[in-house]
Amino acid sequence: MNLLQGIPTYLVLLIASVGCKQVLIDLSHSLNSDVPIYPNNQEFELSVVVNGTVNGKWLSYNNILFYEHTSTHLDAPSHFASFDGVYYAATIPVERLVGPLSVINLEEKSDKDRDYRVTADDITSYEKEFGKIPKGGIVIFDFGWSKYWNDFEGIYGAARNDTTFHFPGLGIDAAEVLADRGVYGVGIDTPSVDYGASQDYPAHYHLHGRNIYHLENVGSMSALPKGGKGVTLFVGAMKIDSGSGGPVRLIAMFDDEEGGISTGTATGYGIYLLTTAVVCVIIG
Repeated sequence: MNLLQGIPTYLVLLIASVGCKQVLIDLSHSLNSDVPIYPNNQEFELSVVVNGTVNGKWLSYNNILFYEHTSTHLDAPSHFASFDGVYYAATIPVERLVGPLSVINLEEKSDKDRDYRVTADDITSYEKEFGKIPKGGIVIFDFGWSKYWNDFEGIYGAARNDTTFHFPGLGIDAAEVLADRGVYGVGIDTPSVDYGASQDYPAHYHLHGRNIYHLENVGSMSALPKGGKGVTLFVGAMKIDSGSGGPVRLIAMFDDEEGGISTGTATGYGIYLLTTAVVCVIIG
């Protein structure tokens, strides 16, 4: 009898990691008033309600107001698609929010051309080196754009009052290949999966039309293994009913082959997930 039969793939990956030394990397930017927002949208606001001693004891909480697509965030497929069964922020199945990560670095190309659009050849070149992108995986394109974070003109390649932006994104042929691979999510470290000057957003429409979510403004991936090899990504999406997206906390997990990083938290989390998986198999 196969004891792993019936356990989702993402849990099998986590089970296999139990007992191994793990590295956890945060791939998210923070939420604050310095975040470069797409023009004409709500700036991030945090207003303090209480921050001090109340009846002799400490209490602190705030009100926050922000545009859904702020900082490192998820675009739910409902952002650019409307059909029966389209996923909203709250209805994306949890198994689609955890998966093997592929990181395609194209920083050299975007350094030469801010308006660079990812091609199908870029993807197949990656696959020749790292293997075919797995069905159910998550692919993120790394242009090294986090170096511009909190610099509006650096991120957008334009002044705040300009109407045309200059940053790299996906070409439609690349979007078609990713959809054909059966990926669950497509990410990028720029403000949009479509390049800055786009007026018709073909990558958004093509991918969302196939219920594939996006991750935008992803943080630095410099600490990850080359190509994202061996990395599992956890997408901590806000569960907003009818939401077209929302800020996310992206956590990458992989084996610590160097053996020099404290990993107690990751190992403990793996044991917890293993226990949960076994219980699910027993009762299900």
